[in-house]
Amino acid sequence: MEKIITIDLLGEEFKFRADDDDAAPEMIADFLMKELKAVESGFPAHVKKTNKLAIVVLAALNIARQNIELKKGRQQFMSYVTGRANRIEQLIDATPGLAQVVDI
Repeated sequence: MEKIITIDLLGEEFKFRADDDDAAPEMIADFLMKELKAVESGFPAHVKKTNKLAIVVLAALNIARQNIELKKGRQQFMSYVTGRANRIEQLIDATPGLAQVVDI
């Protein structure tokens, strides 16, 4: 069953559908709203009224940057863990009889 989420983006109401298996649509909408408010707070009052698109685009760019940073951090972490696992495997293989004890 679909769920309808309503958000207010800079004075305009938007609705979107979210599947039941969607990862917390309210959390996603709240995250977007917080980012928009953070960006909006950095603009003078007259810009908030006249250039809403600039605020939305800057918020989208900020979210995209955060996403890329998280992906990069995840990749670095996975490389680190893979390297450590390989090193542990080498140590186990280099120790006579240990492979049978740890059941590899």
